[in-house]
Amino acid sequence: MENSLAKRPSSAPAREIGVITQEIRQLCRQAQATAVMYVVEIGRRLVEAKGALEHGEWGRWLREEVGFSQSSAENYMKIFEEYGASQITIFGASVDSESFANLPYSKALALLSVEKEERENFAKEVDAENISVKELKAAIKERDAERARAAELEEKVSELENASRAVTESEKVVEELKNKLAAAEKSLEEEKTNTLKVKEKLEKAKKDPKLPADKLEAIKKEAAEAAKRELLEASEKELAKVKEKLATAENAKAEAERAKAAAEKSLSDAEKRLKTASPEVNRFKTLFEALQEQATKCLRQIAVIAESDKETADKLTAAFNAFVQGIVK
Repeated sequence: MENSLAKRPSSAPAREIGVITQEIRQLCRQAQATAVMYVVEIGRRLVEAKGALEHGEWGRWLREEVGFSQSSAENYMKIFEEYGASQITIFGASVDSESFANLPYSKALALLSVEKEERENFAKEVDAENISVKELKAAIKERDAERARAAELEEKVSELENASRAVTESEKVVEELKNKLAAAEKSLEEEKTNTLKVKEKLEKAKKDPKLPADKLEAIKKEAAEAAKRELLEASEKELAKVKEKLATAENAKAEAERAKAAAEKSLSDAEKRLKTASPEVNRFKTLFEALQEQATKCLRQIAVIAESDKETADKLTAAFNAFVQGIVK
């Protein structure tokens, strides 16, 4: 019996192939959208069922009554919670946004990894309805990677700012200690000068004929010991402490400067990575990987055919090679 669909009756008006193609695509989108609406409805009822079942009955009920795995049920409920409108029924299923109305289940599921408040804009931006699931997942992955790079860049900027502050603080400490060292050196010099003056005074006292010799000697000895003990030694110890602190501060400054230089390089590297992360290049990578995958499948299929029909396999191999050469040209 002839198949009435095998050949278009000659009386039927011819239609443009583009129109037919467009209608088929539209029907496919509608079928997909219907599938998502039913997924939303199933998810709504799963939520209801889970609330009605006793504790511990959920897993058994899924397996024995509806044949769902735990993960599938959770995905359905998540899609209902994330996409389902508040007032939907099996007779008028809908989703919260037109941006998701025509998405198939697999794409709706993939988009769950995008924050709810950003999901709609992201779906529009990448044209989620008209790209493949693999391309959508790649776009989500690239979005996450770009955010990670941006977060890394922000972290590097923060590290550089902290390192710069540490350098500024260390410079301030070093400057303060240098000033203190200069003051201590000046004080020591003044004390040495005062000691010299005491010596000069004693020399004058020795020449005073009215001052008894024994008293003069006692004054001389006492003044010299006091100057040495109370002035010079104390000043030199203080000077040594300041020098030690200054050396520590200068080491800290050098370390802070090294940390700052490392932070600057790290920031520069992060900026380069961010600049080279081109969405167009990433889209090409996705398409190229898909092409490689399909080419591998073709070669495997040719190998299967070769087991029973080598002549046909050779022809297919030649056609495949011609296709590859055409791409190269």
